[in-house]
Amino acid sequence: MQNTTATVEVLGRRIHELRGGEGERLLYLHSAAGEVQWFPFYAALAERFELHAPAHPGFSKSEGIDEIRDIEDYVYHYLAYLDALGWEKAKIAGLSLGGWIGAELAARYPERVEKLVLCGSVGIWIPEQPLADIFAIDPRHPERMPEMLFHDTSCPAAQMFRVPSQDFIPPDEILVDFINAMAATARVGWNPLLHDPRLEGLLHRVSAPTLCLWGSHDRISPPAYGEKFARLVPGARLEIVEKCGHMVPLERPDAFVRAVTAFLRG
Repeated sequence: MQNTTATVEVLGRRIHELRGGEGERLLYLHSAAGEVQWFPFYAALAERFELHAPAHPGFSKSEGIDEIRDIEDYVYHYLAYLDALGWEKAKIAGLSLGGWIGAELAARYPERVEKLVLCGSVGIWIPEQPLADIFAIDPRHPERMPEMLFHDTSCPAAQMFRVPSQDFIPPDEILVDFINAMAATARVGWNPLLHDPRLEGLLHRVSAPTLCLWGSHDRISPPAYGEKFARLVPGARLEIVEKCGHMVPLERPDAFVRAVTAFLRG
């Protein structure tokens, strides 16, 4: 499926996004990994939807990170983004950080979200099963990055997330994007770690039909988080993708696209 890149001006910020496809509109919100290249799952979604995949402020070429101080600022950004595109409401699929943003948006402004897919989302907290600290990766053990993100570390997508080491030096552009992504994520997810203590008490406000889609071997946000989101969001249901880690769209793109399509068109 052919894709294009576009620039959307949002509150004076130039936002970079990927676009492709026709039909029902779908807004994809990426994770802290900053998956803003045209991956196979994007192409598959674009065969079924008019896909919009913007980079959050601070990621890739998107401007505006200086105005982002906490997760609520990302919510306000995406309200302005929807206004800039003239969308009254949106179908949203978000991975990890993107799911957190989507959940906050749906809880605070339920009238703006038509349907919601939360995939491996962070944003809430289970004391007995804390979220993994993505900021504490030991540079002496670069193999930890794909181990944290993927169940099958031999899959092609996992190799793209290898941390720089003596034996592996990624292209400068990828390295710079990774550093910027971690810095942008730290602005909203450093302390408290990857969650908003207010969100749990707001999730009852979500009115959009919601699918919680989780990898069975998610080491960042374990399936218990999917179970909790499904309990707290009215009418939400949980679907588990077997033999899969945190990055479901990259590790199991067919399963991800199939589940998202069936839910959004159902």
